Amino acid sequence: MTMTRRQTALCALYALIAVAALAGTASQLKPYLALGVVQGNVHFWQDTLLNAASRFITVDIMFVFAVVWRWMLTEARRLKMGGYGWYFPASLLIAFSATLPVFMIHREIARSRLRTVEPEDTGLLGGLSVLLVCAVALGYTWRAVMLAS
Repeated sequence: MTMTRRQTALCALYALIAVAALAGTASQLKPYLALGVVQGNVHFWQDTLLNAASRFITVDIMFVFAVVWRWMLTEARRLKMGGYGWYFPASLLIAFSATLPVFMIHREIARSRLRTVEPEDTGLLGGLSVLLVCAVALGYTWRAVMLAS
């Protein structure tokens, strides 16, 4: 079975999200890269504890990652997706925000191989909320890239 137009469009959206996420997160790494892998990581994680906002977002993302990682594992096994183990280290070492959309592309490719593809409809309100979140995320990414320049 081949991918539907909807699946192809979703994959394109996921790819754009992955690229934007990678650009936004990578733009913040310059001070850490100069320290080397070990010291850069130590300093990065120390910085996540600097203030209440950084602690909040770090704890929030860690719990989101715990839930989503469990889902990713079960979904990958259900769809018989090969090579899904690399998503865990990539999420930790690159960026979860860039790795998850790549997983979603992989998932859509695996779903396209099914005899029947279950439709996934977020509804109008769901779709609008996703667009709003994407717009805010792009705004923050743009600001992060500009501040790092």
